[in-house]
Amino acid sequence: MEPQINLICFLLIGFSNYFGFFLMLSAAKSMMKGIAATSTVLFCDILPKLLVKLIFPFIQDKIKDLAYVLMIVSLSTVGYILASFSFDNVFLGLSGVVLTSTATGIGDVFVYGYTTRFSTKAIGHYLSGTGLASLGSSLLYAFLVDVLNCNPKYVIYSFLALPFLLLECFLITSEYHSPGQQAESKVLSPTGYEILNEQSTTAQPYTEAHGERGCLDTTSATKEKFKALGKSSYMYASIFLATTGQYLINQSVNPVIEFPDSSMRGKYFTFSQVACNLGAFMGKTSSSFFKIPRIIMFIPVSIDLLSVVLYSFQAVDYFIKEFWLLLFCGVVYGFCAGMTMSHSFYWVSVEQKPATKKFALSGATLSSSFAVFVASILGFFYEDFLVDNKKW
Repeated sequence: MEPQINLICFLLIGFSNYFGFFLMLSAAKSMMKGIAATSTVLFCDILPKLLVKLIFPFIQDKIKDLAYVLMIVSLSTVGYILASFSFDNVFLGLSGVVLTSTATGIGDVFVYGYTTRFSTKAIGHYLSGTGLASLGSSLLYAFLVDVLNCNPKYVIYSFLALPFLLLECFLITSEYHSPGQQAESKVLSPTGYEILNEQSTTAQPYTEAHGERGCLDTTSATKEKFKALGKSSYMYASIFLATTGQYLINQSVNPVIEFPDSSMRGKYFTFSQVACNLGAFMGKTSSSFFKIPRIIMFIPVSIDLLSVVLYSFQAVDYFIKEFWLLLFCGVVYGFCAGMTMSHSFYWVSVEQKPATKKFALSGATLSSSFAVFVASILGFFYEDFLVDNKKW
């Protein structure tokens, strides 16, 4: 049984690591002030994170845990400070977004490796924390800026202490009181459905491609790592498609949508972030209550992609007149994206061998980051296309 203090800490680590990342997306329209497409912020928010995830999985075992955490805290702190100046100087603001993104990427690589020392519940709580960060950041920003009319500059600056929460939670977690990473082996039931058995990996010797002392030689280890990527390719594809759809709507389609006849005119973009992130939080938390069979993972992915079509028609034709109805649709596609993310990570975690689990999870988080990168590139063109074809 995983100690509750560890699970709470992983929840808060996910929250503090991703809060700045999502806060920048909620503030994107205000930061750009019409100077450039809101996808510019998304691009600066994802490219450093993507580069980190391409490089760090190959060197993650060479860096001490505390060094990782101090890098994350330092980069995040400076990032918040610079981002708060975006309303005076766009270049400084985007520099802050880049640093915050870098910190989040390093945090992801570190935490996914770190959770392999704990039970499988640790990664689930970390993902729930990232969902809570997406919801909390957008909700707080919408309330403080659009409801209380606070200065966005000071709103961003007020969250400066959050990176230190990550440091404190890391120091509190203890792997010595954890039952260890659990491997869940798949057993086929008579009805043809997959059921899961939990088995401790600590008692199972792993000998394939190992030498006499049980250590992987370098060549075999590298080959086995890349075989692991192929084994989880279906999950990677699910993460990629669902995340691309989610961020394309959030940062490229939603900025074009407006409700000119509503009392909420000018506030849709901020509240759409809240709606999507509420759904994403519920979706990411869902893996703690039930598991989607991997064979039907395409269903929430398909809903996400169909939502791109729906929202694109809304941006062009303005056929849905109800503000709150469209926000509800935002909760739905956010839920599907979050559920796909959470359950895909779960399946990657349980279907991999102990020797390749950490690398395979890095591949999953890389798939997510690459999807956001693709959405940001598409957004530069797609947002302009929607604006040029508006019929209202």
